[in-house]
Amino acid sequence: MRKPKLTGIYYKEAPTLLDKQISESFEHKLGPGANPNPAKEMTEDLHGIIVPNYSYEKSGPCMAWSYLNMSSTGLPDVVIIIGQSEKGYSGITTEPYETPYGIVRVDQPLARAIIQKDNIKENNALFDEDTFVESQLPFIQYTYKKQLEKIKILPILVSIDINYREVAADIKEILMDQKKKAIIIAPTNFTHYGTNAGYIPFSTKPHEQTLELDQEAIKYIQQNDPKGYMDYVDEKAMNTNNYLGIIMAMLIIKPEHVTLEQYYTTTEIDGDDKNFTSFASIILQKHK
Repeated sequence: MRKPKLTGIYYKEAPTLLDKQISESFEHKLGPGANPNPAKEMTEDLHGIIVPNYSYEKSGPCMAWSYLNMSSTGLPDVVIIIGQSEKGYSGITTEPYETPYGIVRVDQPLARAIIQKDNIKENNALFDEDTFVESQLPFIQYTYKKQLEKIKILPILVSIDINYREVAADIKEILMDQKKKAIIIAPTNFTHYGTNAGYIPFSTKPHEQTLELDQEAIKYIQQNDPKGYMDYVDEKAMNTNNYLGIIMAMLIIKPEHVTLEQYYTTTEIDGDDKNFTSFASIILQKHK
């Protein structure tokens, strides 16, 4: 059992305070203005969201846009959360997670089938320092609060040691074999800027230039161009934290319709224009 590590850092520890924090994210002036009302059944076989991986105080309103959209498709059979490992190797964990809302279980048949393909291995220890997966769990549980016991996840961390296309093909094939509908989540912060982040590429107008940098990256996602997106991130040396997860999401879903729901920086929350992080809520759909 994985005990929560991000309580008091990313989100409130007490369930009542966490409820209030997430509800206020949906109702925030930068949020969508409405709380989720999930459909009874998932209306699509495959769906994806790109969402921030940060404290709810600053990223919650942006996250809420993705989760409101996610709720409209209904509860999937499995939520696949793909983060990025900086350790140089990839893995899947089969261990359940605990949050203030309760236990979130891993889809064991799906995890085992993917591991058996031998293109990515089980590596529970790899997730000990991870924030990508846990950062999303309370939002998932809040979104589907009436169906908590039915929520199943598949946590994946990817790095430079795997063939992304082969792993993506494995996941898609096994989802079809097991007749499971899935939502793919790629948590990421687009740009960490400032002396605190050790990243100051612009001498003037940092907000405007960061916006231009991020907009161009988002265009590659909208064009479903994983290679172009990766090349752009490398060329610009973007200080982003999960570009591999985004690439995996694109390869699995092969979206035909990509929508940017929200974009802002932490400056709009805390007023700090010297050190800031940019967030985006992006929806990946097979069909309009």
